Amino acid sequence: MKIRKATLQDKNNISELYYELHPAKRKMLIPIERSKIKSIIFVAEGKKQIAGFIWANFIQYGFFKYGCVEELFVKKEFRKRGTATFLIRKAMKEFTKLRVKVLFVTTEKKNREAIKLYKKLGFKLSRGPWFYWNPRIN
Repeated sequence: MKIRKATLQDKNNISELYYELHPAKRKMLIPIERSKIKSIIFVAEGKKQIAGFIWANFIQYGFFKYGCVEELFVKKEFRKRGTATFLIRKAMKEFTKLRVKVLFVTTEKKNREAIKLYKKLGFKLSRGPWFYWNPRIN
């Protein structure tokens, strides 16, 4: 058997296989050729410069709409001022408008400040380094 990268021409066939996998929910499925990934980026400004940013992706496929925070960064001189909270809340609001089922974020175990922040904002710890936020629960 040969394994290769899927081509654009393969997308219809892949969608048909996906429908075969979930026959009862065929009408609800978003076919792979209509799947979306959209970057959502916000910046925080301070003293006429970018103080920080959040970069997240909205992903829609199958039955799912979810978000994933890829990066969150605030310059040291702008920390402890609520900048990260503002950025995450702005992204959460955007994902709520997009009707995501869940928003994921990850951080290292040793980054206690980030963990504290995510928990304060209603994220729950999942397995591994992932946190998630479900807008319908909060």
